[in-house]
Amino acid sequence: MTCVFAVFASGGLATWNTSTAVSADAPAVQPASAPAPTSAPAVAAPAPVPAPVVGAPAPARTAESKPVESTPDSALQAAKSEFEAAQTLFIKELFDEAAARFLGAYARKPFAAFLFNAAVSFEKAQKLEKASEFFQKYLDQEPTAADAATVKARIDAIRTILAPPVVATQPVGGAGGAGAVGSPAVVPAPILPAIETKGLVVIDSKPQGATIYLNDKTKGPFAKTPWQGSLESKPVMLLLEAKGFKPEERNIGPRSDKLVDVYIALSEEHFLGWVEIASNVPGADVFIDRRDVGAIGRTPFTGHLKPGKHTIFIEKLGFKPAKQDIDVPPGTATTHMVTLDRGDNGWVSVAGRGAFGSQVSIDKKVACTAPCRTETTPGTHHLLVEKSGFEDYEADVRVDRAAETVVEIQWSPRPSRRNAWVTTVLSAAFVGTGVYVGKLSNDNRDSVRADIAAGLGVDSNDPRFSKGKWEAIGADVLYGLGAVLAISATVSFLSHAPDSVGTLDQRQVGFAPSVTPAGAGLSAWGRF
Repeated sequence: MTCVFAVFASGGLATWNTSTAVSADAPAVQPASAPAPTSAPAVAAPAPVPAPVVGAPAPARTAESKPVESTPDSALQAAKSEFEAAQTLFIKELFDEAAARFLGAYARKPFAAFLFNAAVSFEKAQKLEKASEFFQKYLDQEPTAADAATVKARIDAIRTILAPPVVATQPVGGAGGAGAVGSPAVVPAPILPAIETKGLVVIDSKPQGATIYLNDKTKGPFAKTPWQGSLESKPVMLLLEAKGFKPEERNIGPRSDKLVDVYIALSEEHFLGWVEIASNVPGADVFIDRRDVGAIGRTPFTGHLKPGKHTIFIEKLGFKPAKQDIDVPPGTATTHMVTLDRGDNGWVSVAGRGAFGSQVSIDKKVACTAPCRTETTPGTHHLLVEKSGFEDYEADVRVDRAAETVVEIQWSPRPSRRNAWVTTVLSAAFVGTGVYVGKLSNDNRDSVRADIAAGLGVDSNDPRFSKGKWEAIGADVLYGLGAVLAISATVSFLSHAPDSVGTLDQRQVGFAPSVTPAGAGLSAWGRF
């Protein structure tokens, strides 16, 4: 199930709405004491529910009374109660009652997720016409929702189920015959995939308009308060910032069956300075004082800094790094514009599946270990990529100024040397055995010669003659087999598979919006 969520911020002290049930073991809110409607409303208007008094005049304050910090949106709290009661009914499979409660929540706060949940409840209750109606209302309110295409396909499937297409039939006697009319063809009804309700997250703040970041600032701003929507069901840290106020953090756990509301009252900041760092190239990495600790965000960047002197570094691929010293006064907002100039060099990037661990060399000098990007001067360079167990990739690549040449390699496995080693061992064994058998043959020959030299009679039928002869023949055969195997092993060692091949894609990176004191525009360079 998808989770929707909302955040709020304010100016005094930070507050957390303790009535929110966020933890997994938090009990669900029980339905209101008034009996729930037994059927869904037939029109788009939500089911009647007792409405809280909203906008009633506040009691007059005397001269001695102090302003009281208002509580988070009471209508939201009422909607939350309806939502959680609806989820309890949904779990109990009381889908009609759950739909009425979701619409009751929508009457309090018109969040599109409530319409979606009502549609899901109607579908579970087998009231497909109502389900189609409220899915469509959800799309009408949120036409750019992440699941818009999926919901549209579901509406089409429901309408097909409700009004199956008419299929022309053919006479029994064939296309040209006059036989009786056959029975209509059966068209299988579409199967609706499983679906569940959405959770909701609502974020508000005092003052409103605070910037929301998720987990950290490296990915840039997420939204501004007030915000409501769906988040993945996993822990997330909220970071809220507003000019002139101290940043605040909150850890929340969005869930698909809960409405999580966060209200943050930001405290005014009188000590830290507020900086806005922009560049002529949006999305450049921003470093403060030290580059070795990593980027703290991307341009345009906003945030608080301690008063005093700081050094900012701005970097982006395709441009020369920029450095600027700034002075941050306490309690004051300052804006700093950093201009990035086009880089003089180009880049070679080795990527693709299987590239991990390969060694990249440019002009016979080791450059990096893939996947990686290495900077080099414009011109033609010899690229060598080596990886254990695979044939090398070699190519001459052209690198242009402010351009990145991306190489994706299709690796060719190098033939195994196992067979070559086995053949080598067998060759050595045959040769070794041939040496031994040859020695036995020579021993028989020497024995016969010694007997003749001693004057001992040696008969021509002496078995040593035949034995020595066969031993000599066996040794020669073994020598021959060993030589053949040695040649085969040598060929195996020297052979290789087809070379690895790669595809080259050159991408221009020196193309970006340009912002100057005189105005804004677009600067570009490269081949078009």
